[in-house]
Amino acid sequence: MSIKIIGGVAKGFPLATPHSIETRPTSIMLRRKLFDWRQSMEGHYFLDVFAGSGGMGFEALSRGAEKVCLNDSARGAFLTLKQNKEKLVSSFKFDPANIHVSSQDALRWLGKDLSFEFPDTSDCIIYLDPPYEKHSVYTDAVQILKDKAYDGEVWIESDKLKGMKQEDLTGLFHSVTKVVGQGDHFVLVGKVR
Repeated sequence: MSIKIIGGVAKGFPLATPHSIETRPTSIMLRRKLFDWRQSMEGHYFLDVFAGSGGMGFEALSRGAEKVCLNDSARGAFLTLKQNKEKLVSSFKFDPANIHVSSQDALRWLGKDLSFEFPDTSDCIIYLDPPYEKHSVYTDAVQILKDKAYDGEVWIESDKLKGMKQEDLTGLFHSVTKVVGQGDHFVLVGKVR
C-alpha cells in the first residue's frame, strides 16, 4: 500500500506505508484540509513523533518546511521512514540534513530531543497522532510540551469513537486556532501555552 503527497514540489509522489495494523495513515481528506488551510510551510519546522510512513512530515517538506523530524518507535515504521526519506532525497534533491528520522519512544523524544533539536520552538509545528485508545499519551505529551515552555503550534489528531473527545482535548490547549474534521477523525490546532 502507498499514499501520495498531495501538494508542493513532490505532489503525486508515492510514499510506502508500514505493513502493520498498528499504523494508520492520516486520511488524505484530513491531510488535504489541514494543508489547504495552512498553505505554505515556509519558515516552519515540522515534527511528527508518531510518524508512521511520514506522510504528514513529507507533505510539510514538499510544501516548503525548513526541516522535518519524523519519529516512530515501531521498527517497521522506522524502516519505512528511512526508505521514504531516501527516495524523496534522490527524486527531489532535498537536503538530507533537513530530514531527521528517529526511532524512540515519542514521549522520550519530546522530553529530551525537542529542546536539543529546536532550542527556539516559535516556528515549530508538532503533529501528535498517537494510537487513539491511549488517552494518557495525549495528556502526557501536552504536559511535556507545557513543561518545556513549547511555544509553537500543536496539531493533535483524534477519533470520536476511540480517541480523546474534542472537548477534553480542547481543555489541554491554552488556545485553539482551528478544528478540522473528516468523518470520525479530527485535528485540533492551537497553542498549549
